[in-house]
Amino acid sequence: MAKDELLKFAYFHGKMVPAQEATISIASHSFQYGTSCFGGIRGYYESGNAKVFRLKDHFDRLINATKTLGIKTQMSWEEFETIVIELIKANAPQTDFYIRPFFYSEDQYLTPCFEIDFQLAIYMIPLEHYYDPSRGLRLMISSWRKISDAAIPTKAKAGGSYVNSALARSDANQNGFDDGLMMDDQGNVVEASAANIFLVMRGEVIMPETGSAMLEGVTRRCVIDFLEEEGIKVRAERIDRSMIYTCDELIVTGTAAQVTFAESVDRRVISQDGKPGPVCQLLREKLRAAVKGKHPKSSLWLTEIGLLAGQD
Repeated sequence: MAKDELLKFAYFHGKMVPAQEATISIASHSFQYGTSCFGGIRGYYESGNAKVFRLKDHFDRLINATKTLGIKTQMSWEEFETIVIELIKANAPQTDFYIRPFFYSEDQYLTPCFEIDFQLAIYMIPLEHYYDPSRGLRLMISSWRKISDAAIPTKAKAGGSYVNSALARSDANQNGFDDGLMMDDQGNVVEASAANIFLVMRGEVIMPETGSAMLEGVTRRCVIDFLEEEGIKVRAERIDRSMIYTCDELIVTGTAAQVTFAESVDRRVISQDGKPGPVCQLLREKLRAAVKGKHPKSSLWLTEIGLLAGQD
């Protein structure tokens, strides 16, 4: 697995610095205990301009994570937006990219707690595709269960909770699959290791319940909007393993993943021809239009940034 290539600058200690200089002590609290929360934001490059997708929604989710975890921050939307725009201009990406903002603590305490100081850091990487877009995913039902909200808040992208995701993804990769589907402690399938899922079954689109152990994704909300625009009803309910095996389409969504599909699960074939089904294809086209500025909601969802000299 290749390492992610950092773009030149990062936001660290309240200023723009060379990304390689944005380092912390091995005794930092967040490094030891995973006491952090983060976001993932997609940006798209086109003809000297950057288009950041649903920046405000990602900020809101990040702040909600700080509230859930008890992390104290005075960061305003206006301040966050300014920092992200300045960082993008400093890096001047020439390809699609990914922004990783996170609140973390450098405090040095042996006690695991959240009554410590936190600060914002942000880095960027180039990112075209997270999954290979030319084929469907080969998935497995992971033996690792998704953590319960009673253990770690599942609606917050908490740093430490992604050990759970890493175990599921690595287990899948070591067994020849692309990713793992995770069940909750009741045996309901709730998401992939780090992406949401939708089933198409008997003409209906079904998604896990919002109150389940899944993370409520921003791309997931886009998908619901797109389906409603087409008059396609989305129903939330518990999803068991048998439903996964017998569905007509299994769609995987996320900021990094965008919209993709499962070819098979536990070697049970879902996509008979290895191609995306009609609902997945519809959603891909709508998301593509949205990030290109050609969807009715694009003006609400896109933050456009000129990267050439003299551009706003």
